[in-house]
Parts: sequence; structure tokens; C-alpha cells
Amino acid sequence: MSYKSAALGLFGGKADRLVSHFEALRPQLKQANMHVLLRAWVSMLLMSVLLSFVASLAAVIALQLAFALELSVFIYLVMLVPVITACMVFAAFYTYPIQKAKGMRKSIDNNLPFALAHMNAIVSSGIPPEFMFELLANFREYGEISRQAGIIVRNIKTFGMSSLNSIKDAASRTPSESFKQLLDGIHTTIAEGGNLEDFLEQMTDKSLFDYRVKRERYMQTLATYADIYTALLIAAPLIMLAILGIIGIIGGDIGGLGVRDLMLVMTFVFIPIVNISFLAFLETTHPGV
Repeated sequence: MSYKSAALGLFGGKADRLVSHFEALRPQLKQANMHVLLRAWVSMLLMSVLLSFVASLAAVIALQLAFALELSVFIYLVMLVPVITACMVFAAFYTYPIQKAKGMRKSIDNNLPFALAHMNAIVSSGIPPEFMFELLANFREYGEISRQAGIIVRNIKTFGMSSLNSIKDAASRTPSESFKQLLDGIHTTIAEGGNLEDFLEQMTDKSLFDYRVKRERYMQTLATYADIYTALLIAAPLIMLAILGIIGIIGGDIGGLGVRDLMLVMTFVFIPIVNISFLAFLETTHPGV
């Protein structure tokens, strides 16, 4: 809180003039449940960028004093390091709410089919909806859904909101469109006196069907990725190493590098980097099903 207060005190006026350029972050901050106003977040962003610029510039000067770098190297570092550091801090602050909301949405969507089955079982036993969310909040295996249910329970017990208003408020804040539709449906069903058990049963069947379809699609996508991996990251490097071996027997170099050097670069640099990049790509695109 002290950091936010200092940022607002120093950069609040500047943030007021720039906040219109960051409007895309306003819904992300709300969906990520960060409890920070956009003006305060922009102020902290500006302060962090300035501090990172000054700190990296001081680090470069300290490096020059300690090791007496060449003038050209020192100028190069002074021109690049503070700017790159400040840009990285800016990017981190700008993307953090987006990535946090994205992670919450992924957790909700992956656990929703199973949470729905649990909710349906609870309601079918005759337990009121507010107690259904309380039981769901205590079941931490559902990840972000449990935390969202905990917020609904907190609004009812601590802030005195009605169950309908609490559900509606949670629906307006969740980053998951599927969970929003579920909460809106629960709100409408309760408000109009509908059968909540039938509604949850229909939503459970639909959600489980969508989950199976998503899983089958991802398995087909993985088969395609496996073919690409075999062709580009197994067969191609082996063929290239065989070609380099033949060139080494004949004699000559490629681009001024000897065959031995190229083989070492491919074996210990190129192939590991490409494999790590491929694994990172798989982790990024993994839907969690």
C-alpha cells in the first residue's frame, strides 16, 4: 500500500493524463480481482519504469567504475541497458493483469465440468444455493472456481449482500465467459422461481460434452505436432549432421566455420534451443484438458 500511495502521490497527475491510453486494462484489472483502480496501476507502472531506468543506469555506471570498460562499450551499455530494462518493466506491468485474468479463465474453464457435477449433486440434495457456494468454496481442488465461490460467500456473510446480488456481482467480474453464463443462469433461475436442479443438470451435460470435444480436438492437434516434431526436430537435424559429415570428408567449410564447429553448434546449441522452444510452445498452447 505504501508503494501505491507513493506512486499516486508522485505520478497521479501524469496518470490522469495518460489513463485513456490504458483503458484496455480496466476490465482486465477487474476480472483479475486485483482490487486496484486503473489510475493507481498506471501510476505504479510509471514509477516502476522510472525506478528501473535509474537503477539500471546506476548499475552500468558502477560496472564502469569497477572494471574500467572501454569507452565505446560503456556508451553502448548506457544507451541500451536502461532503455531495455525500462521497456521490460513496462511490458511486465502492462501484461500482468492480462496474464493473470487469462490464467484465472483457464483454471475456471478446465474445472467447470467437474464443479458443475458437484454443484448439481449438492442442489439435488435440497441444499440452498448460498450453502452450495459455501461447500464449493471449501473444495479447493476446483482452483479458481473455489475462490470465486468464496467471494460470493464473503459478499453474503461479510458485506450483507443478498445471494442474488452476490451471484450477479461475481458474474460481472469473472474472466470466464462460460462461468459468467452459468452464474447468470443461476441468478435468473432463482429470481424467476425456476428449477435450479434441472438447470444445473442441463449445464453439466453440456459442459461435459464440450470438455470431451475439446479433449479430442487437442489429441488430434497433438498428433499433428508429433509429425512436425519428427520431421523438423529429429529427421532434419540427423540429415544435416550426415551432410556435414560428408562435407567434412570432402573438405571445406560453410560460412567461414569448419564442419566440426558447425556440428558442435548444432548439437549443443541449435537442437537444444529448438527443442526447448517447442516444449514452451506446447506448454503455452496446452488447454489443460
